[in-house]
Amino acid sequence: MNGQLIRELETLGGEILPASLKECDEIVINQPDFSARIALWGGHLVSFIPTGQSDLLFQSANEGADTRFGRRHFGVPVCWPWFGANEKHKDYPAHGLARYFRWQLAEVGTFKNGDAKIVLRLASEDHPLIEEMWPQAFELRQVFRFTSDGFSINFSAANLSDKTMPVSEALHTYFHVGNNKTAEVHGLDGVIYVDKLEKSARKQQEGTVTPFECVDSVYLESPDLCEIHDLDLQRKITVSSAGSQSTVLWNPGPELAKQRSDMEDEDYRHFVCVETANALNDAYEIKPGDMHQLRLNVMVAPLTPADV
Repeated sequence: MNGQLIRELETLGGEILPASLKECDEIVINQPDFSARIALWGGHLVSFIPTGQSDLLFQSANEGADTRFGRRHFGVPVCWPWFGANEKHKDYPAHGLARYFRWQLAEVGTFKNGDAKIVLRLASEDHPLIEEMWPQAFELRQVFRFTSDGFSINFSAANLSDKTMPVSEALHTYFHVGNNKTAEVHGLDGVIYVDKLEKSARKQQEGTVTPFECVDSVYLESPDLCEIHDLDLQRKITVSSAGSQSTVLWNPGPELAKQRSDMEDEDYRHFVCVETANALNDAYEIKPGDMHQLRLNVMVAPLTPADV
C-alpha cells in the first residue's frame, strides 16, 4: 500500500490492521471523540463508536459461509448495482457485487473544518470476475466523514462504458439498538410502501414504525430524513439522505432469524436496518460518462422528553 497514505493515516490517528474478513485488512481510526473501523473487503464501514457510547452500528458474530459471495450482517454493506436478487441471473449473489470485492484506499485527510476523511475506490477493471458478471465498466468511490457525533458516506458510481447502466442500490445500514421491540422509526407516516412479507402488497404507513421485528418493507418516494428512537440506549439517531428515493426497513424477526445460517438466533434483537436506497420503482439509469451520488448522513443525540 502507498507509503504516503499510511503516513497520512497515522497522522489521523489511524492504522491498517489484519482482519478476519476474507483475510483483508481493516482501517482503524482512534480519535479522542470517536473510533471507527472500515473493512477493505466490500468497503464496509464496520463500526462507529462516539466516545462514551455504544457502537452506532451492529456486527453479527456469525461469519456466514466461507465463500466469495457468503454474506455477513454488520455495519454498512454497499448493495450495488442491483438491490435484492438479480433479475436476469438467479445464481448471482444477492445485493450486487460491490460488497464482495476488495476496495482500495484512495485518499486520507481532513475536511476544512478538521473532520476526518477516508476515501475508498472500487474499479471494475481491477477485478476480472466483476468484468465477467457485469460487462459495463464502472468506478465506485466512498467518501467517509467522521465527527464526534456521527458520520456520513458519499457514495458515487461512474459509468465508464458506452452503454446506459441500469442501477438499483442501497447503503444497507445495520443500526445497533438496545432492543428492537422498543425501537421506533419516525418520519415515514403517510408514505406508501411495498410489504415484501405479504406478497409485495402496497400499503400506507400509519404513524411510527414499532415494534421493529419481522419487517421487510420498501418505502417509495420516501422523505430524506427519518429518526430512530432507541428507548433502551436513550438516544436518537437521525438518518438523512440525498440522491435516494427509497427507504428500506428490515429485521427478520425471531422465526426467520432461526432459519438463517448466516445469523445468530438472537441477532435480530439488537439491530434495525434503515437503508438509504433506490429500489423497485425507484431504480434508475446512469448514462455513459455520467455519475450518480448517494449520500447518507447519520447523527446521534440523547433522547429528550419531547422525543419520547
